[in-house]
Amino acid sequence: MSLPSFVKNKPPSEAASEIELDLTPLMSMFLILLPFLVSMAVLTHLTILEFSLPPNVGRGTTGQSTDKPKLKLTLVITPGYCLVTHGEQMMDSLPLVDEKYDFDRIRGILIRHKQELNLDNELVVASRDHVRLKNIVALMDCCKSAGFEKIGLSSATENPGEGR
Repeated sequence: MSLPSFVKNKPPSEAASEIELDLTPLMSMFLILLPFLVSMAVLTHLTILEFSLPPNVGRGTTGQSTDKPKLKLTLVITPGYCLVTHGEQMMDSLPLVDEKYDFDRIRGILIRHKQELNLDNELVVASRDHVRLKNIVALMDCCKSAGFEKIGLSSATENPGEGR
């Protein structure tokens, strides 16, 4: 007569003592994953730009004055040149030099116009389409080094009359 199969097996307490866990694949994965995670933590840098949205000039709410907003100096960035404007008046036009923006010259022009027009520390950077983000950020840094503390960011249309 044969014994049932459950009698042939060892009790769970004895079977557990014989199990070997192979942790080699898990350790190999951690050896690969750990340097990657550490390097990503080191290479990640956070930059915080503080900016505020303009007040609702177009909305007619009670308690607001009917004065027109003050004109700000505007730096218009295009893929081929930079413009410095004050309202509708174009102050300067700067072409690219060797397909790069001349940051030192732009800084000097901004400082000169800030002193001539007796402006506050406010400036608007208006960017057109197809301008690289690194150039926009570099020009914003240039404006900051020229003494402008409040820098607004806007998009510039090619033809304002048509809305494009």
